[in-house]
Amino acid sequence: MARIRKRDLFKVFLRSFFIQATWNSERLLGLGFCFCLIPIAKRLYKDKQKQIAFLKRHIGFFNSHPYMANYALGAVSNIEQQAILKNWEDNKPVEVFKNRVIGPLGAIGDTLFWQLLLPSMAILGVILSFSFGQWGALIFLILFNTVHIYLRSRGLINGFLKGFDIIRDLSLRGTKKYFKIFKSTISLLLGAEIVYMIFRTVDFEETLKGTVVFIISMIFAFFITRTRKLSVDLMIIIGILGSLIIGLIA
Repeated sequence: MARIRKRDLFKVFLRSFFIQATWNSERLLGLGFCFCLIPIAKRLYKDKQKQIAFLKRHIGFFNSHPYMANYALGAVSNIEQQAILKNWEDNKPVEVFKNRVIGPLGAIGDTLFWQLLLPSMAILGVILSFSFGQWGALIFLILFNTVHIYLRSRGLINGFLKGFDIIRDLSLRGTKKYFKIFKSTISLLLGAEIVYMIFRTVDFEETLKGTVVFIISMIFAFFITRTRKLSVDLMIIIGILGSLIIGLIA
């Protein structure tokens, strides 16, 4: 039997960028997931009928955050290889694994990317745009995609190396401490953006009014950074509206 090579995983990695290309309401990422595993099917099976059977197993329903799906792709590749090496009677463990990781991959991915990473990088991009113009947007794109591509590759490699055991790494409880760090970072960036915008629109040295506005803005930023009941999206909206109002008052 041919074993999976690094070049096969690299092909899966490249295909994973198109995992949403065939998204549909019936199978969600299922068809894209199957498309990504075609190099694995060709590597493990030389017989066309066995390749077809392999792909049929993975063309059904599957859902995940698209950036986190590589954890499942790597692990499934490992499990399929183990099934051949150990002569498993059926492929039920593969389906069980896929069903178990759907929830964690979606929950962790949505929280990490849509609620934490993307907003924090966007805030940083806005701050940098004030000083560097369009380069701020470019820096935002570079930073966000560097992290997201790194997690794609890390997920695929770790998933393949650990197989079933990758489920232990996908515990939402185990990732909460990292999410807290991200939330603190977002709060810090949001407060810095508000203060920076005010400094650009108000001359604090000339008028007492400017000093009062500055103090109010600092209290407002402190309130936002210390409040834990607000969602990140709501914090950003309040920060932007608060900055505009203070600017108009000034």
